[in-house]
Amino acid sequence: MKPLVLAAIVAISILFAFPARGQLVPATQPKDQETKYLMKEGTYLGFRQVNLSMGEIGFEVTISSNIKGKAAPTLEFRIDKPKGKKIGSLKIPDTADTTFNIKLTGQLRHAMGVHDLFLVAKGSGEFNIFGFAFIRNY
Repeated sequence: MKPLVLAAIVAISILFAFPARGQLVPATQPKDQETKYLMKEGTYLGFRQVNLSMGEIGFEVTISSNIKGKAAPTLEFRIDKPKGKKIGSLKIPDTADTTFNIKLTGQLRHAMGVHDLFLVAKGSGEFNIFGFAFIRNY
């Protein structure tokens, strides 16, 4: 293959995420056409070749949960593989099935350069992820 074609294929593949090991759950309201990912112990979402050295210092995740007194699960942010270096984690609050944005900001250890990024669920309890975004430090 020519280098330019190969570079274009690699650039396009950066936009696609690894499939979730968790279960893809249809939205409760089909008219919204909303996608959510059910996360529980050991499931993860992966994103290929994320450039973490372009000023992004954190992440915002839109979640919902209905934990009701159980121990709160955590969402770990890991690089290169699902059991790779942990660059941060968030406790998942009980949102009573409403959507809620949680943020991971600050100095993220080992978060320099281009890496595969994994969001890994740990602990008991289930929660849903509706969205994911980078947060810039201004």
